[in-house]
Amino acid sequence: MADLLQIGLSGIYSSQASLATTGHNIANVNTAGYSRQTVQVSTAGSERYGSYFIGQGSMVSGIERAYDKFAFTENIMNTSQYGYSKEVYAQSSQLDMLFSNESTSVTQPVLSVFETLNGVADHPNMLESRTVFLESSANMINQYNRLYDNLEIQYTGLNNDITNTASIITTLAGNLANINQQISAVVGSGGQSNSNDLLDRRDQAITELSELVNVSVVPTDNGMVNIYMGSGQSLVMGNESVNVVAVNGDPDPSRKEMALNVNGNLVKMDGSRLGGKVAAMFDTRDNDLDRAFNQLGQNIIGLTHAINEQQKEGQTLDGQIGDNLFNDINADASMKRRVLAHNDGLGSAQLSLRVDDLSQLTPDDYELVVNDYDTTTPPGTIEFTVTNKTTGKAELLGPINLADTERIAIPNSGLSLGIDAITAADPLQAGKTFTLQPTRLAAQEASLLHKDPAKVAAADAEIKTVAADTNTGDAVLRTSAINNPLDKLYMDADNPLEIVITGNTPGGDITFDIVDKNGNPVTLPASSAPPAPPDSANNYTPAKVSGDTLSGLTVTPNLLTGKVTFDLAGIEVEMYAGSPDVGDKFTLNFNETGVGDNRNIMEIAGLQSQKIMNNNKATFQDVYSGMLSEIGAKTGNADVSMQSTYILKNQSTERIQSTSGVNMDEEAANLLQYQQYYSAAARVITVAGELFDTILQASR
Repeated sequence: MADLLQIGLSGIYSSQASLATTGHNIANVNTAGYSRQTVQVSTAGSERYGSYFIGQGSMVSGIERAYDKFAFTENIMNTSQYGYSKEVYAQSSQLDMLFSNESTSVTQPVLSVFETLNGVADHPNMLESRTVFLESSANMINQYNRLYDNLEIQYTGLNNDITNTASIITTLAGNLANINQQISAVVGSGGQSNSNDLLDRRDQAITELSELVNVSVVPTDNGMVNIYMGSGQSLVMGNESVNVVAVNGDPDPSRKEMALNVNGNLVKMDGSRLGGKVAAMFDTRDNDLDRAFNQLGQNIIGLTHAINEQQKEGQTLDGQIGDNLFNDINADASMKRRVLAHNDGLGSAQLSLRVDDLSQLTPDDYELVVNDYDTTTPPGTIEFTVTNKTTGKAELLGPINLADTERIAIPNSGLSLGIDAITAADPLQAGKTFTLQPTRLAAQEASLLHKDPAKVAAADAEIKTVAADTNTGDAVLRTSAINNPLDKLYMDADNPLEIVITGNTPGGDITFDIVDKNGNPVTLPASSAPPAPPDSANNYTPAKVSGDTLSGLTVTPNLLTGKVTFDLAGIEVEMYAGSPDVGDKFTLNFNETGVGDNRNIMEIAGLQSQKIMNNNKATFQDVYSGMLSEIGAKTGNADVSMQSTYILKNQSTERIQSTSGVNMDEEAANLLQYQQYYSAAARVITVAGELFDTILQASR
């Protein structure tokens, strides 16, 4: 006969397990990542008595957690997408507020500069109007500097976030490996049901990780899982994890990158392909922030350089040709800072990058790679490939004979490359890479050079250099200095001079004659003193003997800048762009100026409406407005993406909760039900005891 007492006890045990599990569910109703558990009860079997079987009660066969693998996989995918969109929106909206906010935008300071320029045009002989112009210019420059500083703060913050996130990923990976080991130990001892809480902890850690990077989960033996991130990089393999670290970038060490530390070997990863919040940080920094730096730099370069160049066409109150009001964008240090050499062990060289044409200047960066460097015939020839990093368009430069004096023009960019020096002990090798950043630092470098209102060149220059309409070359000349108006050859209204190009050797000297208005060579007055020898910039003043004609003279272009300075008749004439052909003529006209002359300041004021940027299709304001529109559009798109991914994430979370979440009403009902089961099983034990007592009484 079956043991009625044991049957009752088995019911007690099963009901007790169900009550305990229900209580566990209720206690963890607010525990993040907890999955509802249920007791699996099965029959304890039966015992044969003749031709029939009598059951022996129940037994707990397992405690299962409510789990939907598909819903979990969908949720970690949606969590990654939401983490990406949320971070992109946070960074984009910060950029948008910075550039569009009236207190930080440069729109009003730039407008104020041109308003004060009109004030100088109205009163060119008043120092007060010039002072107001310089003060507004200083305010504008300060605003550009502040914008750059704010961008730099956001840039540094992202680099710090990348470093901190690498540590968080390493910590989560270590926790997951540890949980894997605990689960393996439990499952290996036959206690699989006891690992439910560990499985919940692991799923919760994976979900946290998925917000940072894309995650793939692959089950293995003994209940463990392997976890891969991004595009397949191993992060957790069973009970072992890999450390993720932040390393300095190349060629910019302040630009943090992520790498896997595999047994002491660092394997760099493409952060933009890791997904989640990490990919958003890399994408925002490397695309949106870098472009904002470059667009801001393009804007201030165009603005200050155009004003500087027009300033050099005028004359100051001191009677001198105007000098740069703002920093020289092509100063030697600035040109060198635009070129970053990669730490690839393939040689070293000092290169410089010059801005030659504002109309072609873009906010794009370039990658320059050495194809070949041949030193068979010193100083050798070199060949590059330059690639626009925004459009992907590549151009071949060379082969270039380094003995030539001209710079290397980069097609369709408005830029030229100078090879200032190549280290003989560490020559360039094929594959050597440089990054070119034409506009990145411009807003930081922007400065106002003059505070003296007399230095503003409001008047038109007294000596104007005019190219003949028949010229076939593309050389551009201008009067760059008035050294001695008392020179006996100094021009007047009735006696202009003319520079006639008689020879131009590619990469070499230029020969020229100085003739009068009738085309006759000018004779040097007998009392003229011998001129000075060539200076350190290779500006050549030809040796002359009193009474000689100024013909057959020679000038040598500057090796790095390509500029040429003609020193004659008490003035200096600068050829600052292009190259002349034989026969080209340039007339030096006397242009009487006075205190009330405002012709040059009117030209400067007119720059506001001139389309000299973006292939002569945009003004300075258009460039800035275009940048605002681009940032605003990105912010709007990021907001839409964040909202949609948030909805998807919530839907997948609710799907998990519908399967795995604890329902208090259901658990309360179960509690009453299992309580009744427990009471009934206890009654069976009572009956078994009463029957046993009856048997004992009958045997007395």
